[in-house]
Amino acid sequence: MDSVAYRENMLWHKIQNQLKLHDISLIVGPNRSDKTKFLVEQYGDMHFAIDISKATLAYCGGDTTITDAEWQQIVQRDYPFITVDDAHLLKTTDLLKLIEVAVETKKRLYMSCNETIVSDLPALLTHAKKHRLSVVKLDRLTANDVCAWVLAEFG
Repeated sequence: MDSVAYRENMLWHKIQNQLKLHDISLIVGPNRSDKTKFLVEQYGDMHFAIDISKATLAYCGGDTTITDAEWQQIVQRDYPFITVDDAHLLKTTDLLKLIEVAVETKKRLYMSCNETIVSDLPALLTHAKKHRLSVVKLDRLTANDVCAWVLAEFG
């Protein structure tokens, strides 16, 4: 593995400890910045399956609403967290319901997204406050720098 690929691989791990400290983690960065790979790595030795990934559907003009079957799978899966890839493609109502499901199932919520998620932040933070949840934004600032921004600590 060359040093550039190694550095890219390790970038998100600089702030990995933040995932365990907060109820909701927004993993924000541009396309092709290894956000999804970072989500998958959180499964460790467990079999992984991203709970919600609507990118292909969205880019083909399809409906990105989370289906009843997908909600049921999220609830039934025996993992300590819920993973959502490309959360910025979801409707605000689904994002808020993800928080509800995370609270009901006592799971953490990990969502990868790009910067367009900011339009949903007021609703997300209000909903997190209602449930006294902490929210962190793990943000890729440059090719070599990531930062953790605590957006809410209500607990």
